[in-house]
Amino acid sequence: MVYPLPTLKEDGSLELDDGFVATQPAGGGIARGSGYYAFLALDCEFCYTAEGLQLTRISVVKEDGEIVYDKLVKPPTEITNYNTEHSGITAEQMEGVQTTLQDVQRELLEMIPCETILIGHSLENDLQRLKIIHANVIDTCALYPHKKGAPYRNALRFLTERYLGRKIQEGSHDSVADARATMELALLK
Repeated sequence: MVYPLPTLKEDGSLELDDGFVATQPAGGGIARGSGYYAFLALDCEFCYTAEGLQLTRISVVKEDGEIVYDKLVKPPTEITNYNTEHSGITAEQMEGVQTTLQDVQRELLEMIPCETILIGHSLENDLQRLKIIHANVIDTCALYPHKKGAPYRNALRFLTERYLGRKIQEGSHDSVADARATMELALLK
C-alpha cells in the first residue's frame, strides 16, 4: 500500500505534489470546537473521464455510523462512463452538481485534523484521488490480510459478510454503507 506523502526538499522543508493538500494540527476548524473526531471512516466512489477515474462521491462517518460528510463531486473533465455498477452513481444524480475536488479538500481539512485516525478499505486509493496527505490511517486491508498475502486483498464485501454478518455491495456500491462497514471492521480489532 502506497499512501500519498510529501517530498522532503534539500532545505528540510516538505513539498506537496501539485494539487495535494495535507491535514493540519487540530485547532480552530468548524468541527473541532471542543475537540476533534478521534476516528472517522471514509469511502469514495469514482466515475471514468477522459483523464481516468475521477472522484464523484465521498462519504465520511463517525464511530457510531452517523454521516458527518456526504457529497457528490463534479469531476474536472466530462464523465465518459458513470461506472454505475460499481459506483452507484447515475447521470441523473450528477445533474447540477457543482462541488469540486478543491471544495471537498477545503471542507475535509476543516473537519479532519492530522490527529484524527482515518479508516478505510484500500484507503490509499481514496487519498490519492482526493489528493490529501494524512498520516494517521487504519486500512482494513491491513487489519484483515488476504490468506495468500500481498498483493492480494480481501474484498470489503467478503469481510463485511464474514465478520459483521451482513451483505453490502449487492448491485452497486454505496460509499456510506462501505464507510460504515470499514468503521465497524476496524472497531472489531
